[in-house]
Amino acid sequence: MNQKPVVKITSTPLDRCLDGISLFLLIAFFGITVFYYASLPETIPTHFNAVGEPDAYGHKASLFLLAGIALLIFLLLRYFQTKPHLYNYPTTITEENTQEQYTKAMRMMRVLNLTTLVILFYLQFQTIQTALGNAAGLGSYFIIFVIISGLLPLLFLLPSKKKQRIVK
Repeated sequence: MNQKPVVKITSTPLDRCLDGISLFLLIAFFGITVFYYASLPETIPTHFNAVGEPDAYGHKASLFLLAGIALLIFLLLRYFQTKPHLYNYPTTITEENTQEQYTKAMRMMRVLNLTTLVILFYLQFQTIQTALGNAAGLGSYFIIFVIISGLLPLLFLLPSKKKQRIVK
């Protein structure tokens, strides 16, 4: 098995911004859960159908389960974004392309973390709003948003188009 080089990649301002937004969103996730918890009815929506309408109900404490899942996903993706040598790549990793490939892969993980948190945050917020009677569900475009958001991180793996100079 071919071992990929372990190289320290410095984060850019964009990377730090993505990390900061993700952390802020995670804190806000727990904040809205705690803030609204006391005012929620005992039974809240716990599942939504493909159209975004609630179709299962459970105890309001289930909101903390989703918050815990968000925290676990955040921590796992943060851990693995520091281990780009463990990823599978669509190209062979060499000394020449290590920096570029690792940077792209790590940024993809950051975007994946952020999009996952955005989706889960929206799900939590809409669950709370539906339980309070301020919304009728997730909305009909939620599933489309999830599909598009799920594909967004893959854009960071597309090969970059470097201008090649033709030498005559």
